[in-house]
Amino acid sequence: MTEVQDSAAPDALSFAQLLLDLLDEGRRTATYKLAVLLALVDCCVTGTDAAGRAPTAISTRTLARRVLELYWPQVRVYAGTGTAAVILRQSSQSRAVTVDAVRDLRARAQSVRATTPSAAERAVPREFEAALDAVELNLVRMPLGKLQRPSGFTETGGRDYPRFLYDDRAFLEGVSLRQLRRERMQVVLRPGVGDWLVSLAGLLRPLVELHWTRQVAAFNGKSLGEDRLRDFLFGADRENLARLRPGLLEVQSGRCFYCRGVLRQGQIEVDHFVPWSRVPEDGLQNLVLADHRCNNSKRDHYADVPLLETWARRPTDLLRQVADDVGWPLREAESRRIARGLYARLPVGTHLWQEPGVFSVLDRGRLTEALTMLDSS
Repeated sequence: MTEVQDSAAPDALSFAQLLLDLLDEGRRTATYKLAVLLALVDCCVTGTDAAGRAPTAISTRTLARRVLELYWPQVRVYAGTGTAAVILRQSSQSRAVTVDAVRDLRARAQSVRATTPSAAERAVPREFEAALDAVELNLVRMPLGKLQRPSGFTETGGRDYPRFLYDDRAFLEGVSLRQLRRERMQVVLRPGVGDWLVSLAGLLRPLVELHWTRQVAAFNGKSLGEDRLRDFLFGADRENLARLRPGLLEVQSGRCFYCRGVLRQGQIEVDHFVPWSRVPEDGLQNLVLADHRCNNSKRDHYADVPLLETWARRPTDLLRQVADDVGWPLREAESRRIARGLYARLPVGTHLWQEPGVFSVLDRGRLTEALTMLDSS
């Protein structure tokens, strides 16, 4: 058997190039590899510690949960422009273990009016754990062991390939569920990889989403409409978020989080404080109400440091009450870690959104103070 390279992670530039090579890999029979890569990015962002450092290892269970969350909105019926309503194929094969498990779980959850993964976990815990078992086992048997391999690589192919993200040798097709539970497997990242994935998240996520969208279009036909399809696959569920407006309106005393103007009916929108495009975090802690003008202007920008400080000071007890009343996850710690990890890596000279049409240049000193407040809040 050909020995496979087992070197430490390369320098940042080489690392970025290797990631681009992965994305440019043209021969995929499913979207699983893209899901793994995106899940790795998200787990690194959400797993940062109080100092803003990314994790060095991610359990396959945690990774499987994130993959399940990624596919959750994608197993809905899709009705694109000029096309009949369909369940989108995510593979060239007739059977897709992960997608089938998520689709079956979502159908069961909807029968008891659970519309999110966290709600499904509470409402149908046995079915949720069974689906998570199926997703985790499939990850270990298939994409985790193959993500970094070049197209056409075989163990006897006489070629090496760099394991630049993690050591993949434990991820084999013959792994059993019993073995998986006994060994509690982890994806152990190469030195520096976690921090690089967090730093590159804002660039890497839209690239992965674009490749994923095009792959789904190829599996299902080219008439789906790329922009509409991408929003279906990766956009926020605005209809579901609308349930949170009354509670957040009370928390914010009826005013826009950003400009403090009075919120008027028909102009009230739910915004992700840390932009959805950076990391899709739907916990109530990351959600604020804004008027249409502010929300449409802020879009995917990072908010200015004073707004970050205001966000960090919001009354957690009131937010928790809203979350409990609506049956929505608060995810306070996760949201704070995400903000800490992403803001801490913003380079000098970054422009931060203040208000419609107005930006400021990052003040590193004030940001450091804000991040300290974020840790202690």
